[in-house]
Amino acid sequence: MSSDALVSILIPSYNHAPFIAQAINSALDQTHPNIEVIVVDDGSTDDTRAVLSAFEGHDRVRIFLNDMNRGHNWTLNKAIDASRGEFVSFLASDDWYLPEKTALQVARFAACGPRVGLVYGRGGRYFTSTGKTVLTDVPHHRGDVVAGMVRQQFVYPITPLIRRSVFDTVRFNPERRIDGESIYLWIAIYYEFDFVEDVVAIMRDHPGNLGKNHAEVYEALLVVFDELFANPDLPPEVARTKPRKFADLHRTKGLQFVFDSMDFALGRRALLRALRTRPALALQPKIVASLVIACLPEKLARRVVMFAKVMLRRARGAKA
Repeated sequence: MSSDALVSILIPSYNHAPFIAQAINSALDQTHPNIEVIVVDDGSTDDTRAVLSAFEGHDRVRIFLNDMNRGHNWTLNKAIDASRGEFVSFLASDDWYLPEKTALQVARFAACGPRVGLVYGRGGRYFTSTGKTVLTDVPHHRGDVVAGMVRQQFVYPITPLIRRSVFDTVRFNPERRIDGESIYLWIAIYYEFDFVEDVVAIMRDHPGNLGKNHAEVYEALLVVFDELFANPDLPPEVARTKPRKFADLHRTKGLQFVFDSMDFALGRRALLRALRTRPALALQPKIVASLVIACLPEKLARRVVMFAKVMLRRARGAKA
C-alpha cells in the first residue's frame, strides 16, 4: 500500500443545505494528497442542490442526484459502488473532518496487518445550541473486537476509514432506510479494527439529527441485532450473549424514552421488555423508579422528570 493511496470520501446528503458546503470543503481540505469526494443527494427538497451546483465540474468532486428519496442505506450503497479508492470513509452532510484525518488513518493502515479492515479515531460533538464543541474519548481496541462491539458500540460514528474491499463482504441492507453505525458491527465479524488517538472529525448536534428519533432507532436496532445474532459467522461465545444484549438494549432505550423524549408509553414498553428478558434488572433502583414514573399520569410524570433533571444539574454543579 502506498502512502498516496486514493481515498474516497462518501457524503450522503438529504436536506442539509446550511451544512453541506462545509462538509465537502472539509473533505477537499484533507492533507492526504489523493482524495475523491462522492456526494449522493437523496432527493433533497431544500436548497441543497443549489449549494451542490457550486461544486459541479470540480476535478475531485462527483455528484449524483437520486430521482427520489430512497433512504440512507440505498444511497450509501450507491456511493460505495461509485467509489474508486483503496479506502472509503462516510461523512454525514451536516458534519466535518479535521484536515489530518485521512493522512493519519492511511498511515495507520500502512502499519497494520492485512486483516485490519477499519481504523477509527476520536471525535468531537459541536452543539449548535451553545456553540461549544465537546471532545469525546472512545475506548481504544485493536484486533478482534466483535465481542466488545456487540456489548457496546464504541466506534465514534463518522471517524472510521475502511478498506474498500470490506464492502465485497459487508453491505448496507437496501431494504431498510437506515442502519447507521450498526454497519461496524457487521464489519467486526469479519475484520480486525485499529485506531488513531487523534481527534479526526466533528459531529454537529442540532434538532434535525436522525439519531434523535429514539423510537425509530430503537426499532431499527432490534431488527439489526436479531439479524446479527442469527448470523452463523458470529462466534458462538458472542452469540450466547443475546439475552443480555437485548435486555441492555431495552433498558437503555427505555431510559431514553422516559428521561429524554418523555414518551412514557414507549418507556413502559421497553423497560417491561428489559425486565422480562433479564428479571435481575428489578434489583436496580433506577429501573424501578423509571418504570414507576412511566406509569404515572403524563402531566405528573413530566413534572417528576423535570424535577429530577434540575436536581441532577444541581448535584453536578456542586461536584464541580
